[in-house]
Parts: sequence; structure tokens; C-alpha cells
Amino acid sequence: MKFSSVSNSFFKLCSFDSELLSNTNRRPYLIILRLKYKNKRCDFAIPFRSNISESTPKDQYFSLPPRKATKNGRKHGLHYIKMFPIKKQYLQKFYTDNNPYYDSILNIINSNLKIIIAEAQNYLINYENGIEYEYCTNIDTIHQILFGTDISDEVAATTEKN
Repeated sequence: MKFSSVSNSFFKLCSFDSELLSNTNRRPYLIILRLKYKNKRCDFAIPFRSNISESTPKDQYFSLPPRKATKNGRKHGLHYIKMFPIKKQYLQKFYTDNNPYYDSILNIINSNLKIIIAEAQNYLINYENGIEYEYCTNIDTIHQILFGTDISDEVAATTEKN
């Protein structure tokens, strides 16, 4: 697990997906290493997001203390429905500059890392099983672009071998 930013070249590569959050102002992401998706392990980027609607179901995000940009009545957190697979080559350093806010966020994440990983993994299991939320990223297509394989074909081939 680490904080990171994602390069603009990734967003250009995946410009087909209008649900990917733009990289303006160097948005921070929590990179969770080696989550399981359709019998494969890969890294996933989960964006930090302000202004999540209060009506958003709790299983779609991990709540964090509000930022300056968080509006009244909105939430700030790690937004699972906006997560996507990522390769290390697209990660860039995210500078926290010993910012007390990011230090506190890191402490909260470290204290709740098992919960965050379990919730992110659960989201991926639901997505695999056809539960796609409105405004979610297209994980299958992004994975295919990054790794050059169709996940459903790989799962079918694995199933046939067993």
C-alpha cells in the first residue's frame, strides 16, 4: 500500500472511460498491491475523493476526515467504484510535504488497512459477479488494455483445465 499519483499517459490510454477521475491537480490515489480480480492478482488505484454524496451507500467508499474542498453535507474518502487496475509504470510520486492532514490520513489508513483491503476486494468480487454501480469505471476494459488479455477468456481457459 502506498500513496501515489497516476500519470497523464495512463489517462490518455484509457480516455474511453468517462468515469475515470481526471488527474488535474495531481489527485492522490491509494495503491493497493495485488488484489485478486478474476483469478489474477494485480495492483489497483483507489482515488481519494471529496464531495461524495451523503446518499452514496457505505459499501462504495471508505470514509475519511473532510478536506478543505469537501462541501457541507458531503463526504471525503476512498471511492471504490472509481478504482481501476494499474501498472507500476503509470505511477508517479505523490508529495505530501510532511502535510499534517496527509499524516493523519496515512495513520487512519494504516489503522484500517485490513478493512480497506477487504472492502476493495469485496467490491471487485461484486463487480466480477455482474454488480456494476452507476458511474463505476470499466475495470475489464482497462485491465485488457494494460495487460493485453481478455480476462473472461483466461477464466474460461482456467476453468476448462480444471
